[in-house]
Amino acid sequence: MSQKPFTVGGIGAQPSLDDVVKIAQGGLVVALDAAGAERIKKESPAPKAFQPEAFTAPAQPPAAGAAPLLDAAQTRAVLATRLLTVMNGRSGARLQVADFLTQLLNRPGLLPALPAAPGDAAVLGALADACHGAGLALKQQEGGSGSGSGASASPHTSAEHPHTAAAAGGPLADALAAAGVAPPGLSAAERAVLSSGASAAAGVGALAVAGGKRLLSAATAAAALSVEALGAPTKAFEADVVEAAGYKGAIGVADELQGLLEGSKRADTFKDRSGDPAALAAFAGAPQRLGALGEALAGAYTAVRSEVQSGALAPKGTAVLSPPSPLLPSSLVELCRALLAAARDALARARAVAAPPGVEPPAAGSGPAATAAAVAEAVAAAEGRLAAAQRALVAVGSAMLEDVSALPSVQAALAANGALQAALEAVALEAVTAVVALRALEGPPAPPAAEAAEPAPAAPAAPADGKGKAAAAAGGKKDRKGGAGGGVVLGKGTALLRAYVERAAVAMAHGGGGKADGVLVVPPLTPPAAGAADGAAPAAVAAVAASLPAAWCGACQALQPHGPGLAKFLEELRGVVEANQARRKPKVPKGARDFLPEQMAIRERAFAAITGVFKRHGAVSIDTPVFELRETLMGKYGEDSKLIYDLADQGGEILSLRYDLTVPFARFVAVQGITNIKRYHIGKVYRRDQPQMTRGRFREFFQCDFDIAGSYSPMVPDAEVVAVLVEILTELRLGQFEVKLNHRGLLDAMLAIAGVPAQKFRPICSAIDKLDKEPWEVVKAEMVNDKGLPEAVADTIGQFVVLRGEPMALLARLSAPDHPLAQHPQGKAALDDLKIFFEMLQAMGRLGPVTLDLSLARGLDYYTGVIYEAVLQGAQVGSIAAGGRYDRLVGMFSGKDVPAVGVSIGIERVFAIMEAQMRERAAAAGKPLRAIETEVLVGSIGSGLQQRRMGLCAELWGAGIKAEFGYKPNPKMADNLGYCHENQVPFMVLFGEDEVARRVVKIKDMDAHAEEEVPVEELVPALKAKLAAREARLAAEAAPAAAPAAAAPEAAAAASQ
Repeated sequence: MSQKPFTVGGIGAQPSLDDVVKIAQGGLVVALDAAGAERIKKESPAPKAFQPEAFTAPAQPPAAGAAPLLDAAQTRAVLATRLLTVMNGRSGARLQVADFLTQLLNRPGLLPALPAAPGDAAVLGALADACHGAGLALKQQEGGSGSGSGASASPHTSAEHPHTAAAAGGPLADALAAAGVAPPGLSAAERAVLSSGASAAAGVGALAVAGGKRLLSAATAAAALSVEALGAPTKAFEADVVEAAGYKGAIGVADELQGLLEGSKRADTFKDRSGDPAALAAFAGAPQRLGALGEALAGAYTAVRSEVQSGALAPKGTAVLSPPSPLLPSSLVELCRALLAAARDALARARAVAAPPGVEPPAAGSGPAATAAAVAEAVAAAEGRLAAAQRALVAVGSAMLEDVSALPSVQAALAANGALQAALEAVALEAVTAVVALRALEGPPAPPAAEAAEPAPAAPAAPADGKGKAAAAAGGKKDRKGGAGGGVVLGKGTALLRAYVERAAVAMAHGGGGKADGVLVVPPLTPPAAGAADGAAPAAVAAVAASLPAAWCGACQALQPHGPGLAKFLEELRGVVEANQARRKPKVPKGARDFLPEQMAIRERAFAAITGVFKRHGAVSIDTPVFELRETLMGKYGEDSKLIYDLADQGGEILSLRYDLTVPFARFVAVQGITNIKRYHIGKVYRRDQPQMTRGRFREFFQCDFDIAGSYSPMVPDAEVVAVLVEILTELRLGQFEVKLNHRGLLDAMLAIAGVPAQKFRPICSAIDKLDKEPWEVVKAEMVNDKGLPEAVADTIGQFVVLRGEPMALLARLSAPDHPLAQHPQGKAALDDLKIFFEMLQAMGRLGPVTLDLSLARGLDYYTGVIYEAVLQGAQVGSIAAGGRYDRLVGMFSGKDVPAVGVSIGIERVFAIMEAQMRERAAAAGKPLRAIETEVLVGSIGSGLQQRRMGLCAELWGAGIKAEFGYKPNPKMADNLGYCHENQVPFMVLFGEDEVARRVVKIKDMDAHAEEEVPVEELVPALKAKLAAREARLAAEAAPAAAPAAAAPEAAAAASQ
């Protein structure tokens, strides 16, 4: 059967690990890309310039089987990876070398025997020898060691699982000659290229990683099936429980488990009476264990993919430019460990399903006893293979610990493949055990329709462990709803896995032919009824011991990660899970929220007021990406850097969601080469914090920033920024507010005077910044106990941080010649800055709400001068705005400092306050919050006037009037009036057939309950006049309420003077 070849070396080609696996499994024919081959040919030396290396083939090839070898799939994976790196790089290797590797992959019987050595050098060195025709050809033996055919010859009967049979055949040179393939030979430089790097470990590791990703999905489904078989509790899978642990790897697994179990009536029916908290730990811990495996797979995938997609480089003299990656062995070791841990949990669940904890052991010789014994024997065999895989892991770890420079990458990759096989067998055994338990619980399937007239067999009695809640309904409604199968209602995903595994198990257990009914023959949970055929029960019991090993073997084949069946099944299973997830009750992600139309109306008003102030001060608007390079954000936020959201690594740049708008602005200034700018920016930012929705703390929220960058006279931009802040909070009419202000120079001087070491300044500032939430005693304890500060030093700090008051008065006190801050050089400079700053604010009438507060210590690392935050008095929402001067942040990106100062408005908290105030006013007026801004509703009385309404509405739109015409073709008067009242539309234009004939309309003032008739030609000016009058009236009514807030800054300024 012909197939499209997989081309290697194309421009911009990014081969995946799945491509390597397909080549390794013999599923792809490899061909060299024509353009890539031409490039390789041009970059390699001319034929006359080729200098073959001095090479002497071994006089006597090593004896077959003398040393362990890579099997055929692993060998092909190594060849494929090496070919990819040669074709994707600029190695200077000849095209003949790449073509030779291609023929080794495509021609049968030409695979070289490569040693299963610890490091890449030995494996790739043998590959380089093969390019001279030296070494042996690989001979792949049929079958496995001691694995005959049929159920009785299952390989799952010994304690040690043999390595895939791989042995050396005859000399490779003879095989090449018989196939008509000439080895290309190598130059010394080409040998260096082929022998360098980590292509061997990457190729073998690709099999483990790609297989592990598929096995993870199968293992998750098997864990869900075990939950069904036992009826285990699922509380540990709920989102709030998993999210509380803060481990993101577990969240996805828990969500998938819930999707698999959607619709189940069997889960959560088992009551554990064992009293042992660890009895069901493997069930409750499934999201964490499998989530850890997912994280390990992601790390190993990144390391292996980097090697697969790398390009080999020509050596510089004796220096190799493609050394093995030190990340590869460690990531594969972690993958190996995670696979083995997940496998042990799978076996623990299998044991619990076969012998439920807290339940009295079944009678000897009974069906459940036989099942438990057979499972226990199989688990012991699987644990033996896990132990062997763990010994291989220990050997790799020991080698890395004994010599920290050692890179046993191939050994680590082989250990990961061994762990993958051991994990496969554990997961398959778990799935088979669950299938057996469910089949025993349900009994044989319902009879065909032709036999429906016969009496139905009695349902099995419910066991005392609580599992019988679903089984007890076997003969009732659930039997009829669930179809053939006795009444256990499983989740749609787990039912699919159960059927898939049971079919494979039956096919193997019954000699490959399967049973007509497609179910396993297992003994029932209860003894047969009186009068049953003699010997039927013992025969069923004996069938368990005979069939379980073979059924296990069949499940292994069905769940083989690189097998053709599993990929198709997982695709089908994924479709079921995703469909189930769509039917589950949706929810808003934690720390985020939806906004209703009336809420968005309030938000737009707030944005309009804030933007108006920004523009009034001559600011321009910019925008930056919602994500930045991770390196751009890291190291700029001190201890808060842990709250940055990192995006998943998908093979490109390492990105994170922006934490604020200030650092992106500094990057913007550096990249664009800007030296002076006054800008505002409104956009969403993201913080991986524990949200407190009632206090206005979210994970996704808007910030409104105003910044001035550039060199100006001292404190001039600082004063304007704070003036902007005061104006915004005044216009928003939130109530009385306070702007707390301090100076970084005062903080540093204060800490230096107290005796704090310079390296602890920032951590201690972070502790001081908590004084608005915690009492001094708690903050002091953190300084002394957590940050190692002497108690006397902390007490000295306490004498400073209690100082706060009216700016000019406190500044005069601190500037006294005998005050310690005035005597400290940095403190004296800060006090001089503040004097200028306060005088400028006083001149603008914006000093009133400002308070000088020495306890304010913004925790961010980039502030260098004044710092400030605004709080609303009497509201428990924290700060509603904050900012400061940051003179060196831009220099972190460009190497050239651009001084800057800015403020950020916490719009979410502002919005929460505005919404509460507006809802309170609306409730007092007996009206709902208004979501629309419609000024006029164009209505009609009578039929056939909809187009007339639409045309008239278009005229109003053209005149800039906000209008609607209604969608009902023939609205009634009650419809028109109802819409105006519900949505607080102030005016309605109304007409009927009579008005149309006379070319007039009626304007109804909904507030005044008045009506006026005007000609159609005068409608627009008449409406504009009425709207202007209404606007003036509303402004006059709002003026008294706004007066106290507007007068507060000026009154406070006058008092300070």
